[in-house]
Amino acid sequence: MTYAVAALVDIDDYVATARAQGQPWAAGQLRRAARAVASAAARAGATWRPEPPEEWLVLLTGADPDTLTTAAATLAEEVRTRIVRETAWTATVSIGPPSPGLHEAEQAARRANDYKLVLGGDRVIRLPARPGSPPPPPVRIEQELTRRVRAGDRDGAAGLLASWVDRCAPGADPGVLRNWLIGQLLFVVDVAGQVRLADGSTDWVETGARLPISDLVTVGAIHERSYLHIWLKDILGRLIPAAPRRDILTLAEHYLAEHYTNPGLRLADVAAAVCASPYYIAHLFAEERRTTFLRHLTGLRLAHARRLLTTSALPVDVIASGSGYPSAKALRGAFRRHVGCSPTEYRRTRFRTGP
Repeated sequence: MTYAVAALVDIDDYVATARAQGQPWAAGQLRRAARAVASAAARAGATWRPEPPEEWLVLLTGADPDTLTTAAATLAEEVRTRIVRETAWTATVSIGPPSPGLHEAEQAARRANDYKLVLGGDRVIRLPARPGSPPPPPVRIEQELTRRVRAGDRDGAAGLLASWVDRCAPGADPGVLRNWLIGQLLFVVDVAGQVRLADGSTDWVETGARLPISDLVTVGAIHERSYLHIWLKDILGRLIPAAPRRDILTLAEHYLAEHYTNPGLRLADVAAAVCASPYYIAHLFAEERRTTFLRHLTGLRLAHARRLLTTSALPVDVIASGSGYPSAKALRGAFRRHVGCSPTEYRRTRFRTGP
């Protein structure tokens, strides 16, 4: 009986490097990689064929399964060594078990290569045993994901999902990992859904017309984590409506209105809360409000302090801590700079003249 073992040679991070360096550069590297595969296959007495754009399938046949398994392992290491030496890339070689037919051998190698998604590249992968019952995801991100989606932060949502995949991948089955990810993407569709039915639920018919489900299940063909990150950024760019500049500024102002009494509040905190950069928030305050972030925050704090000074008999130090100032001295300094008098003088004047 004749057995076959297939080895699938897969260039690591091909899409990312081709985008970074350009297609002419990538084409030249692919020619070098093809020569490396051909040379190693010839030494092993194997046949091979290209699987564009960046894979090659190498087949070994023989009567002894153990001999074939050993030969495939030797071939895999030689291919990887040659590609590292002769190109700017690394490669992953995935090997299936000996099979009675060529088709079965090829399918086994592809199933093994699927584990590149969870194991990473630059290695030899053998088809593992079938996993048991799938565990739940090790971490949940729906609350933070909702915040970023509603803020229109496409890049932030994509980055959050990409880092979540990286955290979930170790020890996971690739099929289970993809199912988790598709679930998160459907969650994003639901949160971002602009067209809803009368009961408030997402209009999935309209949503499916805007973003076909086939686009989501494309993830089933991805086994490279770097490409998955690129794909997530593209898909979320279509799923999440971009937040208008004014919406981001409004979110920042609302957050400030709710948290200005925190003495430790900083621009970076507000920017993180609305999923934007501190520079961009500062730019929006300057361009849209003709003021600065600090002036806006100071205005909120002083307005609150002035209300308390004229409507209560609270001590100045209590009013300071309730208005976002770390001490009565800090409140007095702010009053001197922006109001022109001390809190006590302001209270005395207001109580005499009326609020």
